[in-house]
Amino acid sequence: MGEGNVGSVEDSSRSVLGALGLAVTAVCLWSTVAPDDLIAQSVPEIAATATRIESAPSIDGQIGDDEWAGIPAISGFLQREPVDGSPASERTEVRIAYDDRYIYFGLNLFDKEPHLIRRSILHREGRIDQDDRVIIALDTYHDGRNAYIFELNPFGTQGDALITDERMTLADWNWEGVYESEARITDEGWELEVAIPLTTIRFSDEAAPSMGVAFYRAIRRKNEDVFWPHIGQEYRSGISQVSRYARLDGLEGLRRGRYIELKPYGILGAQSLQGEDADILDAVGLDAKYSITPNLTLDLTLNPDFAQVEADNVQINLSRFSLFFPEKREFFLERAGLFQFGDARQTETFFSRRIGLTNEIVGGGRVTGQVGKLSIGALALYTDDATVGDNEIPGAANVVLRVRGDVLPRSTVGAIFTGLEGEGHNRVAGADAQFRFWSSSSLTGWVAREWDSERDPQLAGTARLDLRNDLTSFSAGFSSVDRDFRPALGFVRRRDLRNYRASAAVFPRFESSDWARQLVASLSYDYFEGQDGVKQGTTLFSHNMLSFQTGDFISLNVRKREEILVDEAFIQGRILVPGTYDFTSVDMSARTNESRTLSGAINGSVGDFWSGTRTQYGGRLTWKTGPFLTLSGNVSRNDIELPVEDGDFSTTIFGMDILAAVNRNLFANALIQYDDVSEVFRGNFRINWIHSPGSDLFLVFDFG
Repeated sequence: MGEGNVGSVEDSSRSVLGALGLAVTAVCLWSTVAPDDLIAQSVPEIAATATRIESAPSIDGQIGDDEWAGIPAISGFLQREPVDGSPASERTEVRIAYDDRYIYFGLNLFDKEPHLIRRSILHREGRIDQDDRVIIALDTYHDGRNAYIFELNPFGTQGDALITDERMTLADWNWEGVYESEARITDEGWELEVAIPLTTIRFSDEAAPSMGVAFYRAIRRKNEDVFWPHIGQEYRSGISQVSRYARLDGLEGLRRGRYIELKPYGILGAQSLQGEDADILDAVGLDAKYSITPNLTLDLTLNPDFAQVEADNVQINLSRFSLFFPEKREFFLERAGLFQFGDARQTETFFSRRIGLTNEIVGGGRVTGQVGKLSIGALALYTDDATVGDNEIPGAANVVLRVRGDVLPRSTVGAIFTGLEGEGHNRVAGADAQFRFWSSSSLTGWVAREWDSERDPQLAGTARLDLRNDLTSFSAGFSSVDRDFRPALGFVRRRDLRNYRASAAVFPRFESSDWARQLVASLSYDYFEGQDGVKQGTTLFSHNMLSFQTGDFISLNVRKREEILVDEAFIQGRILVPGTYDFTSVDMSARTNESRTLSGAINGSVGDFWSGTRTQYGGRLTWKTGPFLTLSGNVSRNDIELPVEDGDFSTTIFGMDILAAVNRNLFANALIQYDDVSEVFRGNFRINWIHSPGSDLFLVFDFG
């Protein structure tokens, strides 16, 4: 590497370390001079009590059982939407019981118009948010940071997720816990019973552990959200605001067995490629889970197969950078948030989809859990040799170590190490910190350094300040990514980058309005330069959205970009010559309430595209024929004109989703897609039979 590049790395190191140092210094200053209500937002002394029972209730959705008699009920739910802090329009009662094996929840969800209760989802992990629903949230370590989510609708259909450090992403909903539930509609509303095995959750080894607990109810036809305890609009993350949960007392003498779960699997099938004979597919493997201690879990896998994993949605890349596809494989999902490090979908030091992407996984394991105030994650997987085209890609060891410690109220510091160890090596070490204050404000920073056997060390990092309340927000941040920062187990969308960013937003609510609910208006500005300090471009983005009391919304966005190309770039094979490009685009979208029998969305945009123009439009239409069949179709089209060779072209994606169900234990889904770039029809059909909780039989058919 030349002298100039070394200088660039040193400059980048100073920039990133300086920004991170500023963030850490600010954390220390806040912790020493800030008042107590800034560091640890006052939590109301609200508590619930679990009652020990000798006879377990029958999980049949009937709260009239004798086992529930005499157990005090939690009530007094308050609205978050539409009128923050007002009493709920419908009464809710929750009872909590437990025995040596389970924690039980019995809920009476009263409704003056039970015939209008919305329920349409029978698929486990389906879009339960389209129905009336309940969320039970358990902070099992009572650390005010991490929690389990159990989501249920009036069928008793289950969804579940994990909250990590008061954050939750869509990927966190892919975690699946094992528990029992049943619900029914009555003349007074609906009733729900839930039994959560103590082996499904992790909790402290105290004789009488305290936990945190919160409940959320959605009354979908009214678009009303109610909570107990109340988590107001000033707490922007809602149910993820674990520090606002009530205390759950009364749990004593819980039996902590050594939980063992074995999942042997077998695959039998055939694969036929055009012009070739059919190949018989057969494989066996094993997944195992073992509780080393009540707080540490070991997951092992041998010859894993992910044939049952949902197919990815087709994407056509019209940018200069890599596309992101989320992780869906079960082995990587439990406590996946613990392993998150970096800027989501932009610069991630660890991105689990890198493992097994080209080389099949032979086996390995991971350990996750909590020791005191330390969260620990360790992963080691081994991949086999592979042949891709004419290239031989050797197998390797994939290693990840992650620790995160709780320091100060609502603050964390952590570290990560990743390594790909094969014929050469690629290793990354990093540290991060987050300090949360007031209701929803935070100061965060991270830095990571990469060592590769074939190039000099590289650096990346971010420092960011976010100030938020229920009506306004402001943020400012700085990110830096070196020219050759390429963590082998990570995802980096853009390299050779220094990004300075600022944004401001207002989101007034119209609580007395009969038709409007909330307006969101935000403005953000990004300035990009290379590690050499030379400007690469800017982006000015205005986002505006109005939501209605009906659950519908419309949005209008305006984006003005400047891109400075030093080298040639490629858009779908078309060459963009070096130069400065200025372009502005406007897009609009609208979506109706997805809980309706017939719902839809439309979107469109027009504007400049590099040295030409781009027109994009699309839409989606969904028909719920009932709980047993839902049909959804979508289309997206781009018409592009560029003043280059073969510069006028279009791209179109068609998609069809079919959801069918016999009951909560037997259901199927199909995803059919076509795009005119690859000119390939793709199909993924899955039938899932849950013959007992936690045990599934899949029948999968793919083509394309």
